[in-house]
Amino acid sequence: MLEEECPGSPDLESALLNETVGNAASHPALLADASTPVSRVLQLMCDGNRGAALVVSNGTLVGIFTERDVLMKVAGRPIDLQETSIGQLMTVDPVTLPVDPSVAYALNKMLFRGVSTPSLGRRA
Repeated sequence: MLEEECPGSPDLESALLNETVGNAASHPALLADASTPVSRVLQLMCDGNRGAALVVSNGTLVGIFTERDVLMKVAGRPIDLQETSIGQLMTVDPVTLPVDPSVAYALNKMLFRGVSTPSLGRRA
């Protein structure tokens, strides 16, 4: 394979192929009940330096609320952030993976499905 066909170091390629999704996560997921007010979830995301929150109802994943949802569904809209629940604004039925596939597999699946990558655990 030509060097330009495989950008990055061999260490990066090895990490993408060998590192699992579960091991690559830098923080545990931020969970929010679907009934939680948007204002509270935004505060938790900000305090935890997170780009998304997984939304659960009775212990079951029902959606995800991302920075993109903030831009597309909250910003500039007349929404009462104290009274509106996160369940009303979340993206429903998120695509999920188990924790054992490789990072390369997860990225490929995201690319194939046209999913953008929320910054779930940004570093300062």
